[in-house]
Amino acid sequence: MAYARFRAALLLIALPCAAPAWANMGKPWQEGPLVAEPQGFEAVRIVHEDLRIDLGGLSADSVSARVQVDYRLDNTGKAVRLQPVFATGASGTQRFEARLDGRVIAVRPLKQAALPKSWQPPATTPALSGEQPLFYEVSEPASLALDFVLPPGRHDFRVSYDAEAMLSKSHGPTLLYQFAYVLAPVRSWAGFGGLDVQLTVPEGWRVATAPALAIDPQDNDPYRDEYRGRYAALPADAIAITTQAAPGAGYHMLRWATLLCLGLTVLGGWLWCGLAGDAIARRARRTAAAGRWRRVWPYALAAGLAWGLAVTHAGLAAVYAPDGLLPDGQGYRFGYGQSLAAIAVVALAALLSLTGLVAVGMLARRRLRQADADVA
Repeated sequence: MAYARFRAALLLIALPCAAPAWANMGKPWQEGPLVAEPQGFEAVRIVHEDLRIDLGGLSADSVSARVQVDYRLDNTGKAVRLQPVFATGASGTQRFEARLDGRVIAVRPLKQAALPKSWQPPATTPALSGEQPLFYEVSEPASLALDFVLPPGRHDFRVSYDAEAMLSKSHGPTLLYQFAYVLAPVRSWAGFGGLDVQLTVPEGWRVATAPALAIDPQDNDPYRDEYRGRYAALPADAIAITTQAAPGAGYHMLRWATLLCLGLTVLGGWLWCGLAGDAIARRARRTAAAGRWRRVWPYALAAGLAWGLAVTHAGLAAVYAPDGLLPDGQGYRFGYGQSLAAIAVVALAALLSLTGLVAVGMLARRRLRQADADVA
């Protein structure tokens, strides 16, 4: 009967492990698309380019980045027909818009048999904490083509589109995003007068870029951080970006607090066993001598289970509770790490429940023997 009760109690201890494990046996990353400067500006000079990359809406549900590029075109000759081709990652033409002097230009999908050499993406993006660079992988590129006539003189040409960032789930506890914008096609243009880059990320996120961008000291947006770079010539073959939501001080404080609580619960359980054994012995001495020994073990079982339950809840709090303080939509645990930790907590709790049962029972019986010896 006592064994059946003990098994039922162990089941009660294990019930909290039904918490979500967030496990995923697929690969821990999702490729990003190829995003690059266009081919097809060999006949005109680009006086200046403004590149804006907005990563402010990244989350587990959306890895979409907004790209807007403003070109100042200079046609020093007669009207010329341009047929630029863009690698954007946009899924269809509805997410891509091109305007020449404010007038919308029609766009069409284009299938290319081979990827131009100048469109090769970077192999890595910079690490956030001085580690080795992080590998960067793109999906099969999608190309969009334009066809328009550029009159003589200077003109404003703008393209804007959505492109997905590469998502990595193995650099937790928050999701990590990578994005690259290939600049190498600029080398084939008739001329290039300089580049201004503006990168926007959610406020407080960690950012690493190559080439380096500096945070904008005049940025007053309380919800976003802006980084800028100005280059008189082509700074690199690509702009590589890595960004991630910082876990925050609250996460780290709660993590260490719950671990401390777990340690105190495990160590304090021995003191609990001593106090419980003494209390059970005092209670048993008030009963008849014939029945006092039978009354020890039910109370010892309850004391052991109380220790096990305390360890279970403290341990599961250490495993799961800190994630509740991660930024909304950014927490993710890849694999079975948390599940295995929860199983280890329950196994430890079961072992300590059994240990507590034996320790409390033996201590109570010892106290009773000492009391009987004193009376005799």
